[in-house]
Amino acid sequence: MTFTDNLAFGLFSISFASLMLFYVATSMYFIYRHKRDPKEYTEHMRSAAAPMMVIGSYLVLLGFLGQATWPLPGSYNILFFDPMVAFGMVILAFALSIRSNVKLEYAGFFGLLVGLMALIYGAEGYSIGLTLAPSALLALYFFYGMTGVFSYPAALIFDRLPGHKKTHWIGWDVLLALFWLSLLAAGLTSAYIGISAIPGHLISAP
Repeated sequence: MTFTDNLAFGLFSISFASLMLFYVATSMYFIYRHKRDPKEYTEHMRSAAAPMMVIGSYLVLLGFLGQATWPLPGSYNILFFDPMVAFGMVILAFALSIRSNVKLEYAGFFGLLVGLMALIYGAEGYSIGLTLAPSALLALYFFYGMTGVFSYPAALIFDRLPGHKKTHWIGWDVLLALFWLSLLAAGLTSAYIGISAIPGHLISAP
């Protein structure tokens, strides 16, 4: 198969999606903490749906293209494009849930399943030494896997926030902090790998 050099931009797109989710989650939490109008909470959530749908759709399409054409060397296609499709589907699930004004719980549970899958892919890719940068690979899949795992409790929390201004459990803050940290770390790791890939890919473009 002909090599299609879209790996770097794919990594950047994954990073964009992660940082977009980080921005949305942070905005929603501070709207809640400052006890602003619940209507504003909903409007901010709905405003995030459009860019999330754009990024999620691109990731799904790019991933399906990679699965169909097998453009990367050997097993890299499985290691990279399978999780990309799954991650794009999770982003779309959250965007559609927000757009449809339904609970995020089931999108979060889907994220949990995809997160567990990412952890397995990362562990297997690391164990067989599939890349020249195994530590970066392990970090990327670990952070995205943990983001998926913590997206489930985060979704449950964000479903509850608008109607629970008088009571606040400290555990919510802990779970959200873990979600934010893993999401931010995942986005930055993906961006770092994408930046590192640019010089080599520009030099050796097909």
